[in-house]
Amino acid sequence: MPAPQWTQGTGSDYLEVKKDIHVLPNKKTVYMHMQDEKVYTKAWPYDTLKAVDLDTGKIKWTYHFYKAGIGYFNTDNSFLYAPNGTVYAYFEWENVLFSIHASGKENWMIRLPDQGKMHLMKDGTLLHVVSTSSKAGEETSTVYGYNKEGKQLFKKLIKGTVAKVSDTLIIVENHSASFTDFKADIYNSSMNRVFRYNFPQGSYTDLSYSLLLSNGNIIFRANLNKTGNRLIALSSKGKVLWGRDIPGNSEIIAAGDNYMVYLNKTVSLYNTKGLVAKQTFSNLNTEIPIYPLAEITGDDNILLNLRTAQYVLDQKKLSVLQEFVLNDTDAEIIYYNDNTVFSHLKKANKIAKYKLK
Repeated sequence: MPAPQWTQGTGSDYLEVKKDIHVLPNKKTVYMHMQDEKVYTKAWPYDTLKAVDLDTGKIKWTYHFYKAGIGYFNTDNSFLYAPNGTVYAYFEWENVLFSIHASGKENWMIRLPDQGKMHLMKDGTLLHVVSTSSKAGEETSTVYGYNKEGKQLFKKLIKGTVAKVSDTLIIVENHSASFTDFKADIYNSSMNRVFRYNFPQGSYTDLSYSLLLSNGNIIFRANLNKTGNRLIALSSKGKVLWGRDIPGNSEIIAAGDNYMVYLNKTVSLYNTKGLVAKQTFSNLNTEIPIYPLAEITGDDNILLNLRTAQYVLDQKKLSVLQEFVLNDTDAEIIYYNDNTVFSHLKKANKIAKYKLK
């Protein structure tokens, strides 16, 4: 890696720089999630949202999540970023949701009914998911919907556990108390059920490992009685597209409209028709378990995180376009687009921007 163009941090070892940024290329801005403190106490750090100039690294504005008489707000969760530059920050311990304008001004703050998980949908709906019963076979969840003004749109009690959420669909897992009968209920952003998929009797699944692809297709992974591990693909309307056996010790990763399988240092890319390409990383350090992560970059490549190494891959051939060897062993690439790179430096407690040649 070349020397960074610029870095941003908190200036203090104990004020954390979160691994949470959001780049707005058209606004020449990058949002950063960090901690700060009040000068009269170091006991209660709180979160901030910084808008930083993409080219210079200079701070445009900072919003402080601190309110006198109310509290210091801090979360390990990532903020939620809308396309227009609005940022939503949910603080689970206080059950508070903020909306921050792209200018750095607060739009609103509301208190939520209970502790849960927050999701921003493609249509702008904010979903607050609260687990209301965890008894095996009788799980329930309450889902609250809010609009961009913070007004509650609905409150719905559903049977099951919310297992996975994309920006358009919600997967809810239902199973018997004996964990031998599994069902997947698929909901839209209004929490209206789109369809239900019944897994074969006696099979086992954990729907939190499901893949929600960019084209709306869904991939379930299940262990079937006679055939072992199997992937089952459905359309967003519930039509079964295909089924494929898969090694039980492999990992699966979403990659845009496609998916990848990782096994023994090799990544295989698949589309609806089948295998597209393979890439083996023979020098990969596998002394620690590898749980791959992937995302589609702004220039339509794949940023692949294999924990001990990171790569930018061509989305069609899986050829290696960039391999990242960082000077700081705890650094992690958290953004790539057209040779612009951001890394999170944990030991240095900074975010660094690089421009590759």
